[in-house]
Amino acid sequence: MHPADEAVTEPVAKLGGDPVWLEEPCWPLNPHTGEPLDFIGQIPVPVGLGDELRMAYLFLSYEDYETGGMEPEDGEAVLLIQPGGRIPGFATIGPTGTKGRSLGVPHPCQSLRVITGNERD
Repeated sequence: MHPADEAVTEPVAKLGGDPVWLEEPCWPLNPHTGEPLDFIGQIPVPVGLGDELRMAYLFLSYEDYETGGMEPEDGEAVLLIQPGGRIPGFATIGPTGTKGRSLGVPHPCQSLRVITGNERD
């Protein structure tokens, strides 16, 4: 991983910054507080040759130093897949335009881009 020099706007693996949505944005909310969850990062989902690119987006609640809640389906940790993924029944999605915090690495506007083996210097 290395810090990105500018905002990462293509669908690649990254931590922090803003999600690069492949479909309509759907930011999850903490079901207990109604606050948007924090965006942690996005990871390409492996697909077969010729298949459409899919992306996994990880969101966590970060309240009182407890990250992601205590139970796997309490809605404080949500992994969304686009395109074509289903929204888990325990997830609460905010209205259009909802946006929460992002993992700040090292600054809230920046992100870390994950470098694959064939991209290394």
